[in-house]
Order: sequence, then C-alpha cells, then structure tokens
Amino acid sequence: MKLSVLPIFTPLSPYKIYLINQSTTTILLQDLITLARKTTKFTIDTESDYYTHEPALIQIEFLHSQSIVLLIEICHLPHELSVLFWMIRSLMNIIFKPSNVIISWGDTKRELESFISCKLISIKLIQQINDIDVQGYFKDWHDNLLENDYDHPLFDNKEMLRSYSRKSLEDRNHKWSLQMAITYVFREFLDKTRTQSSWSRSLDLSGLKKSFIPNMKQKTIVKQMIQYAVNDCLAVTKLTKLLDLT
Repeated sequence: MKLSVLPIFTPLSPYKIYLINQSTTTILLQDLITLARKTTKFTIDTESDYYTHEPALIQIEFLHSQSIVLLIEICHLPHELSVLFWMIRSLMNIIFKPSNVIISWGDTKRELESFISCKLISIKLIQQINDIDVQGYFKDWHDNLLENDYDHPLFDNKEMLRSYSRKSLEDRNHKWSLQMAITYVFREFLDKTRTQSSWSRSLDLSGLKKSFIPNMKQKTIVKQMIQYAVNDCLAVTKLTKLLDLT
C-alpha cells in the first residue's frame, strides 16, 4: 500500500502555527482571544502520547482565509494559578462556546474528556459543544455516490482503494481513516508516519534550556510532528468544504 507515491497533501489556504505553552506571551494570547471572538468555526484534533497514553496535545484551527492553527502543549503549560494559564483557559471557553461550530474527525467530546484533568476545559464546557463529526458525514457521502473513479496516473493500488471503499458500502459501522478519505477524494498523501510519537515532549525547541541543544535529527522529528499535528486539522477542513457542511 504505497500511498506515498501520490502528491503530498495540500491545504485549502495558507496558515500560521502557534505553539501554546508556558513560554507563550500574554500579548499573543490576548491577540488570539480577540481573534477567537471574531471566529465562529474551528477544526479540532487531539493527540495522546503513544508510549504513556497520556493526553498531550490539542490542535485547534481558526477557520479564516488564512487559518491560524494552535498546538496546545498540555504537558508544558504554565502553573494553573498563573495569569498565563487563566488566559489560555479563557481562550478555550471562547472557542468552545455553544454558538460556535466545532469540526472534527470522530467524536470530539469523547476525545476532549481525557483532557479534563489538565483543568483547561470542564465537563460542562465539553457537553455544550456544537460539533460536526465529518467522519460520519463522509461515509454517508461516499456510500451515496453513484459513480466511483479511482484513476490516478501515479496511483498503482486501485484495487486496495476499491477494497476499502467496498468495506464502507458493506458495513454500516465502517469508519473511514482520515488518510484514506484524503486519498479517495483528492488523490493526495496525508503522511501519518508520526502517529506513534512521544507527543508529551516539547515541540517548542526555542524554549528548551540552553544546556540542551537539539541535533539535526531531533529538529527534523519535531518539525515532522508539528506538520503532522497541523495537517490533521487542515485535512478535516478540506473535506468539510467538499461536503459543504458549514
């Protein structure tokens, strides 16, 4: 199954990435709070550490002509009694208010429940989220198609894609992976190589102690992890536009 022969995934619009952690400035957070108040649609994803299974990262995309993607590093947040922590929690309260639309691939509320212990979000806040599970809508869209076109000049695994598609048609409980959905519709490769990563590590290399200087391999791994995390939001947003869900 060589999906990597396909063109690399391309998002719909340009974007900026911000890491949210104990080194984030209050000025940036105030700007993000202001922007969040002007935003009504967000795409969200989460990551847990592959080795410890602890909740580690919340990714949030602000949907605009130029998207903003936040990577909230749960294991590297400021002290919960600090002003900085209060501002991050305020930002979350604005993003998840009921009047906003929260877009995801899968059950957002279930994913977020494991993050309650970090004290950024409460069960009450999670329960009131107005969410759209694109994964379910995509299956319905696929299963209702009258014609399937699998041709792509670089794609030599047509039978694999047909087989995956048939599973969806034959099993009403079948859940499409985000990677396969992107492949099916856009004939693009969404790289999931970094799925099994230590997501609890710091992604902010600029905030590391001066005594620790990351080597080139470590820098490459972190860069790939960041792109993986960001793409998981951008890919869902791209499918949302296709399905005309917002």
